[in-house]
Amino acid sequence: MFRTSKGPTPRCFYIVSLLLFISSLYITLSFGGLLPSIFETSTKIYEETYPDAKALDFLVIGDWGNAGKGRDFKHGSQANVSKAMEFIANQHDSKFIVNVGDNFYKRSTKDHQGILSVNDSKWEEIWLNVYNSTKLRKLPWYTVAGNHDWYTNVTAQIEYSLTINSRFFFPSLFYVRSSLFGKEMKTKAVWVHIDTNVFYYNVDTIEAKMEGLRTNLLNFGLHTQQAIEDKLKWIEQRLIENQDADYIFVIGHHPLIGICSQVSNLPRLLELLERYRVSAYFAGHNHVLEYKAPTKFSPVAFFISGAGCKTGYGCEGKDWGMPRGTFGFVHANIKEETMDFEFIDATKLNKQSAGEIVYNGTINSRSNWYPKI
Repeated sequence: MFRTSKGPTPRCFYIVSLLLFISSLYITLSFGGLLPSIFETSTKIYEETYPDAKALDFLVIGDWGNAGKGRDFKHGSQANVSKAMEFIANQHDSKFIVNVGDNFYKRSTKDHQGILSVNDSKWEEIWLNVYNSTKLRKLPWYTVAGNHDWYTNVTAQIEYSLTINSRFFFPSLFYVRSSLFGKEMKTKAVWVHIDTNVFYYNVDTIEAKMEGLRTNLLNFGLHTQQAIEDKLKWIEQRLIENQDADYIFVIGHHPLIGICSQVSNLPRLLELLERYRVSAYFAGHNHVLEYKAPTKFSPVAFFISGAGCKTGYGCEGKDWGMPRGTFGFVHANIKEETMDFEFIDATKLNKQSAGEIVYNGTINSRSNWYPKI
């Protein structure tokens, strides 16, 4: 005999309550109570010192998470780029890698975007087993998230960093580092790592294929105008607090070159970088190697290093760029008064597994752009 009711039976009520409790407990245990700190901004600065380094050498890579050897014009060899990175890192004693996001792509119809958990096989297949040469496997990767990382479980990447392997350095969506090096450790570089997905996407207009990103932005409350204002204010405060730095670098996923800087709330981000005399902005997203130089109106140098394993179209308004079909990364070396940089084409390698330097240049420290009176 069945009984109908307008409300749930007591047994159903207890089952639902238990499931809700278990879900809540799972989130707390899985992230160790870290969820608030993952999405909340902090004033903490992660400090690094390089007492024996006269200069600070590093690589910049983005849009790399494919693990393929290259199957067509659009999808290149991630392994080739890794080999060229190893060559440069060894030659110049690079200290770390700046990772501008899109860390884990969907590789086939049976695969998933991003990462599902800290135990996802992609950690080995796409990161550990690809960048596994003698030098690269020792270097920290200072990471931000790209849009593909948001499609599934972006928090799993942060959790992996905090609980499994800190070399994949990703303590929060927004964080600040400082590096001291050079003579008497007096040269200071500050790195502001940000999540530009918050400023780039409007949840009301996101494409259907990006539903996961939309859902996550909604679930974490990062879609509201107040959240956007809070994050912009946090960036501004960090820039104000570090005006004594010789160099200020901002790292995000979405580019700020020319027309690419005019999407949604990106113009407001660009204005902050120029107002507070940021030395350079490193980004990816567009699967290209491109550069826009500082001008008398703006001290900011803009880099796009989004060709770690894919190739595509760039941004109108650049000063220089490689053609579609090029794969590679950026290599930079910071000294007391200048930062030298070069773009490395790793599409084809020579016998020494070295890529080709296709563009190089120099930017000045902040004091040289605005001499002290």
